[in-house]
Parts: sequence; structure tokens; C-alpha cells
Amino acid sequence: MSADRPNILLVVIDCLRADRTFDEDRTAKTPALNALADQGVLFTHLITANSMTIPCMTTMFTGMYPAHHGIRAMVGARIADDVPLLAEILRENGYNTYAEATGPLSPFYRLNRGFDQYDFRDGVKSSLLGEWGDQLIRRFRDQDLEAPWFAYLHLWGVHRPRQISPEFDKPEYGRTQYDRAISSYDARLGQLLDAIDLENTLVLVTGDHGEKIPETGLETQVEFFKKSLSGGSGKPASAWDHRRRKAIAKGRELWFSTSRLLYRAGLVDSPLATMTGHGYHVYDSLVRVPLVIAGGPVQRLKDRRLGDQVRQIDIFPTLLDLAGLADETPPHVDGRSLVPLMRGESLPEIPAFIETCQNSREPSSFYGVRYRGWKYAFDARNPGVPEELYDLAADPEETKNLATTKPTDSEEMRRLIEGHIAVMDTAAVTMSDEMSEDEMAGLADHLRKLGYVE
Repeated sequence: MSADRPNILLVVIDCLRADRTFDEDRTAKTPALNALADQGVLFTHLITANSMTIPCMTTMFTGMYPAHHGIRAMVGARIADDVPLLAEILRENGYNTYAEATGPLSPFYRLNRGFDQYDFRDGVKSSLLGEWGDQLIRRFRDQDLEAPWFAYLHLWGVHRPRQISPEFDKPEYGRTQYDRAISSYDARLGQLLDAIDLENTLVLVTGDHGEKIPETGLETQVEFFKKSLSGGSGKPASAWDHRRRKAIAKGRELWFSTSRLLYRAGLVDSPLATMTGHGYHVYDSLVRVPLVIAGGPVQRLKDRRLGDQVRQIDIFPTLLDLAGLADETPPHVDGRSLVPLMRGESLPEIPAFIETCQNSREPSSFYGVRYRGWKYAFDARNPGVPEELYDLAADPEETKNLATTKPTDSEEMRRLIEGHIAVMDTAAVTMSDEMSEDEMAGLADHLRKLGYVE
């Protein structure tokens, strides 16, 4: 192994939206992430493979779409033992591997494979803002990791329940609790990054997926539209119960109408005000996240901000490429290295496929594709649910459905998704294993404590 191979720090901030982190109209304060981007490369349009954590993290660790690796729900399947994971490849090539995981990322899913040390912590009780964060900072400052090392941090504090330092719970640090949580975590992340030598450490910061949140107190009052259709669960029913999807489709226009009125009155900052959380759809608020890459071999590529559409499946081959291990990328990987883009070269745009996720063992049937400035989504299991088509340049908030007025475009996009599913579904049978009933019961209990299931 090369003696000059960089250390690697992969930070995944759960629910981190790109627009609320780097767009010009953001209200969160992110000096640390901006400083990191100034020292490297920022991708502002990384599109996730799903809108829930477990399928997304499996995608990051395999370089495959959920329809390929088979992890398409929060309960029921885990990655097969013979599928190479990112940490396994790095360890086989001389890296010492460490993980600090929170939220739903328990060993149930086998994503701990390849880590010499995998510390799983309760996402609610363990906060980067508290003693755990102090320990992490000391560990990096004291160089307690044996080089070359790969460290993975999954941070849950922007996820509900939001974790906000008292000094950041003020309007100047964000319009909403979500934005203030970003500000809090940015400041803490800055302290951690100060403890790291970027000359010999490659740092990647991204989100697993985005989030849609109540923006104001008044917006919270109109949540009854969603709640009434979800059986009082407070979660968008479209993600949890497909039998209600037709009802939701009918109610969605009412949601939009209410949201638009509030938006036009200046009372909320998004026309999608009546929808919250993640997992229920493939809107950009749920699937567009940032990707910052800096340090190590990226030091000479400073202050590059790229708006090219890239995909979550690209992180895996990109990281291996930057580590000097491009030849170790498995042939079944769906993504491609982004290093050419980082160097100023061009890459042809490739469709970004997205799907939703359920907390049950049955995968969602709601699929989307983002390609050439368009977003298309449809429900494969429920043909009565209207398909959706959006012109992202003219309608970035995705409120004007053009599916009926542009049927040819809709059909073309649908064929892309159907072709993707047909190819990937066949391969997935060898990529994942079913959990036992006892394992699923234990996992369901864990997810229930975190608020994922009732």
C-alpha cells in the first residue's frame, strides 16, 4: 500500500438539505461548511437514491441503487455478506476503519461490516453538541486513530427531535428549528474539523436525504390536512400506507391550495407547507443534498462550486478514486467517479433514479427520475394515483404538475424508470438477505423508540 494514502473522514448529517445549507436565501449560518467548501469542491445538486436513511446509507456503502442492492424498506432485508462494502474494501487495502453511528443505523442491517470499531449510539441521547462531541474532538485532536484511517460519522441532530445549542436557538441563526439545528451542528463540526490536518485527510460531508418541515407556527396549524389522512399518526400516509394514496392524491390539491395561499401571504416560505418529514415523496426538498469534498488530494482543487447533477451512487467510486483505489471498485457498482468533474472536465448527465421507502417490510412503489431539468414521479402499484412531471428550472418548488399537459415527456421519463427497475430488480435477489422474524421484531422496536413507526 502507498505510504502517502490519505486518511478519510466521511460525515453524513441526517436530513441535510442542500438549499438550506448553501443556497443564497438560506437562513442557517454555516461558516464551517462554507470554509470547508472554499478549500475543496462543493456539489450543490447531489441527488439521493431514496428519501430514507437505511436505503441511502446502503447506497453510499455499496455504490448501488436500492433496486439493485435490495434494501428498499426500513424493515425486512439487510445486505448480503458477499456484497463488498466501502469499509471492507478500505480495510483490505490497509486502512484502519472506525464508525460512530446514530439513529436507525444499528448492526441489524450489517452495514457495520468492514469496520474495526463500530460504535452505535442512540441518536436521541448521543449528541455532537454534548460530551460525545467533546470525546470525538479530543480523539481527532490527539490523533487517537491509527493512520491511515477511515472514519465514518453519522450525525442525527438535524433530524427530529432537533438538537440545538441554546446560544443558537435565536432568529439570527435560522428561520426555523431545522435551520437553527444546522447552525448548531455547523459550529460544532467546525471545532471537529479544526482538530484535523486537512493536508493528509480527505473530508467528505453530505446528507443521507433531505427533509420537509413546518416552517412557522401557522404552518403547523394546517397540518390537520395531513394528519386526518394519515389516521392521526402525524406522518404522511403516502409513505406508510399505500391504500390511502388515492385519498392523499385527492387531498394534495387542497394541500397545495392552502400552502400557496399561505406562501403568497408571506406567512410560510414554501408552497409545500402542509407536508413534513421525509420518505413520502421524491421532491427536491427530500432528495437534493450537498456534497463537500476537501483536504488530502483535493487541496489543489480549491473553491470549486459545481451545479452539475450528480448521484448518491457516485460517492462510493469517487472516494475510492481519491484514495488511489479506483481499481478496487467492484464491477457491479452503478455509480461513477466524480474526480473528472472536480478537475474541470465534463461528464455527460445521467438520469438520477429515486424511490421512496416504508417502515414496513414491503418496499414502496413510488419512483422518480431527475433528468435534463425535469422531475417525473409515479406510483407503480396504484395506477389511480396521478403521475407528476415538473419543469425544475421554471418551477423549482415542484408545485405545477405538467404530466397531463406534456404526456410525451411523461411517457419518456416513465420508460426510463421502468427500464431501470427491470434491470435492477433481477440483480437484487443476490444482494440482500431476509431478516428473521425475531430480528425484524427487534428492529421494529428500535425504530419505534426513534419515532419511525407507531
